Amino acid sequence: MDQDRLHNILQKYLDGSATPDETAALHDWYRSAGATEVEWPADDPAGIDDVRERMLDRLQREAFGKNAAPAAVRRLRLALAAAATVLLLSTVAYLRYIHRTPPATPPMAHDALPGGNKATLILGGGQAITLDSAHQGLLATQGGIAVQKSGKGELVYEGAPTTVETAYNTILTPNGGTYAVTLSDGTKVWLNAASSLKYPVTFTGGVRSVDLTGEAYFEVAKDAKPFTVHCLGQTIDVLGTHFNVNAYTNESAIRTTLLQGKVKVNNTPLQPGEQSTVGADGKVHIMNNIDTAEVMAWKNGMFQFDDADIGTVMREIGRWYDVDVVYEGKLPDDHFRGKIPRNVNASQVLQILAIGGIEFTIAGKKIYLK
Repeated sequence: MDQDRLHNILQKYLDGSATPDETAALHDWYRSAGATEVEWPADDPAGIDDVRERMLDRLQREAFGKNAAPAAVRRLRLALAAAATVLLLSTVAYLRYIHRTPPATPPMAHDALPGGNKATLILGGGQAITLDSAHQGLLATQGGIAVQKSGKGELVYEGAPTTVETAYNTILTPNGGTYAVTLSDGTKVWLNAASSLKYPVTFTGGVRSVDLTGEAYFEVAKDAKPFTVHCLGQTIDVLGTHFNVNAYTNESAIRTTLLQGKVKVNNTPLQPGEQSTVGADGKVHIMNNIDTAEVMAWKNGMFQFDDADIGTVMREIGRWYDVDVVYEGKLPDDHFRGKIPRNVNASQVLQILAIGGIEFTIAGKKIYLK
């Protein structure tokens, strides 16, 4: 396969737009790479690692040439490692057929399990309810509003208020937890790990207002009353719309991404597909043509990194697996690409970094990188 065609098909495969014929052609080429260039030593049970390295080397040479920039080469390797899993598996299966089946890779002595549907609800009176272990059905009644845990494991507020006074509840997700809540006006909110949302049991007055820290995706119910999200000094005003807010205290900026409708961030309007960033100086910066699939990957059960630096990658991993990250030595300045499900152990996600030349060790609640 010539270089231009290989490059074109590879890029289309990685972004999901390759046709069945193009995917089959890439599978055939990749298998031929293993058959013609790779000799798996019969006395080397760990040879599969060398097989993978040499095949990736060939992909690099033919896709980008011998003089590819190191950062570009590393990004390609990471994208292949994470996004081309099907190709790697089919190649391994082929090599096992023409040589012999290698022994299974032994499990790591220490690993970190993925997070799940976990949260705590703090009622206005201070009572705490652990939602992941709470029974399905009615949890509390507040001013005529029924607070329930649905059969899908979500928090739902239903009913008509019987008082003009309202209590404020808070839902908190820990590291390694996500949860969904439907507010009394029908607005639905999905919380990512290490996040909190404070909201009234019923919305009274002229504005529907909530307070967020961490990350959440909102589908705001249409209503004559405007809906406002307060997060770390930033204000987002909406009527009815779908948007994601990333407002973690350990990130450099608050990011609001609009998927549908209209919002204003500190009075600056956003259009669908745009993202605002607000840093410590309080200034609003707008970016266009945002990859909303990357932004929404967490809600859809995926990690997705597109030119993310190692700090960004590891902060997300640390929150999901509830671990601390310890850096040893000088780390590369390269950016990383990859997509992998969030329901796997941490060691599998960290292969995105390992193939890029970064060693890792998991010990207890810490991940060591060097």
